[in-house]
Amino acid sequence: MQQSEHLKIQTLKKLVSDHQNFYSVPKPLVLLMKILFKIFYPVLLFVVVPGCKKNIAAISYDTSIASLQNVSLPGANKLGRQKIITLSTGNRTYPTSQALLWTPEDYKTNAKKGMTFPLIFNLYGQGQCGTDLNLLLKDSTMSQFIANGFNATAINPLDSLTYAFIVCSPQCPTSWGWSAPQVKQMLSDLKSNLAIDTDRIYLTGFSCGGWGLWSCMTDDTSLTKQFAAIISISSASADHPDKITYVDKYGIACINICGDQDAFYSNAVSYTNIINSNNPPIPAKLNTLHNVGHSAWRYAYDENWKSMDSINIYQWMLQYKRK
Repeated sequence: MQQSEHLKIQTLKKLVSDHQNFYSVPKPLVLLMKILFKIFYPVLLFVVVPGCKKNIAAISYDTSIASLQNVSLPGANKLGRQKIITLSTGNRTYPTSQALLWTPEDYKTNAKKGMTFPLIFNLYGQGQCGTDLNLLLKDSTMSQFIANGFNATAINPLDSLTYAFIVCSPQCPTSWGWSAPQVKQMLSDLKSNLAIDTDRIYLTGFSCGGWGLWSCMTDDTSLTKQFAAIISISSASADHPDKITYVDKYGIACINICGDQDAFYSNAVSYTNIINSNNPPIPAKLNTLHNVGHSAWRYAYDENWKSMDSINIYQWMLQYKRK
């Protein structure tokens, strides 16, 4: 890492030198440039070193969080029928996250009438990490199904009413994923700016996003208690599996969807058993996909796929409200 930083600084110095030689800069101006370089040298270090830390390109955002209240305005930047927004993360290295936001077609009209909408917050896998938002529309994510025409609606099996979801899918610029502290901040931004039914906030996560999902259940109980239900899909290992009992403690519905050929399948079995060890009022469910490897999300997010309860995940979520 030190060699990399040194190389970057030397490159900056060489650029100044080459610039001087190429344009034959007058000596007084050269002296001024040297003085400015010395003044701003610490600033350059501050910029270069964090970039070296994870080698992620700078991110350019199209829509500020302040515009969330006007998400239905024409002309907003969109990708795959979803609006491009920026959320604060509270993270020092990556203080903001770009995200795709879906709101119901009648959101603006009904929100003005005081209607609120259930929220699905998605944490995707490593293949969706980076700074190219198009990655969120690949590999059968919920965002891709929305891009292809899914309007994020479902019939609640309990009351037979049709509900329309708000769906937010943030992109983590690092090579792993967001976890509890960042999710808590992003969720706060959304709740402050959108007409969200705070009793119907649902969390999904697959692969490394599943690791992030479990961190939201174990690392901060003030965050854990905000969710009505979670869907863990082919999830990577939790950092604190001993604290997964918080799912039971706070009455959160949980379904683990995983292929029996997935390397993480044993985790899905174990975590389901941990939650159910105290006979919770809402038993966690394990939905095993036979002869399926690390790809269960390709089934789960499809509205036409049915879970073990013969309903899709959108119907399954709507059965549960925060207590």
